[in-house]
Amino acid sequence: MQRIRFIAATVGWPGLVSFASLFAAWTATAFLIFGNLRLAVASQICAFLLDSLDGFLARKLGVVSDFGRQLDSMIDAFNYSLFAALLTMLWLLPGALGFVVGFLILALGILRLVLFNISGYVTEGDRLYYLGVVTPHLTLASGLLFFAHKFWPIPDWAMAVVLVVLAFGQLSKVRTRKTGALAFWLPASVLLGIGALLWL
Repeated sequence: MQRIRFIAATVGWPGLVSFASLFAAWTATAFLIFGNLRLAVASQICAFLLDSLDGFLARKLGVVSDFGRQLDSMIDAFNYSLFAALLTMLWLLPGALGFVVGFLILALGILRLVLFNISGYVTEGDRLYYLGVVTPHLTLASGLLFFAHKFWPIPDWAMAVVLVVLAFGQLSKVRTRKTGALAFWLPASVLLGIGALLWL
């Protein structure tokens, strides 16, 4: 019982939100595998919004911790890297090419998250930057390529090149500013969800 109390106190409310994000991503993955792309994208957007909320909640409650960072990164590997890899392999580039590109997205995404946990943010004055392309961008890129391919025929090799470049970009020294701009991402995510339900 004491062990359970310790784990519950360590996880806290932000951790519960992280697990809610994981559940939404797990649901999205199930829909993706079973062929319901509309609900997969809608569930994935819920996962993204919940993932954005857990860090915000941790900062508001003053409970930012190394445990929270580790938990968030572990869940990010599933939420973003695995989802983007499966979307690429099953829907965007089905076949051997998609298998290879999906693996690179997953493997390099995990490596990027491990490196982030070791090194943290890059600071410049009062600004924080991620080093390298962040894992949600691979999910966004694979989704946007799928949407675009429905309206304009894009060669498989071109989509593969874009995704491979972004996958390796996760290990680059490109700086991505940490904005926490929920005021932008909340309506943008809602619009993406509506678009998925209408056009997929």
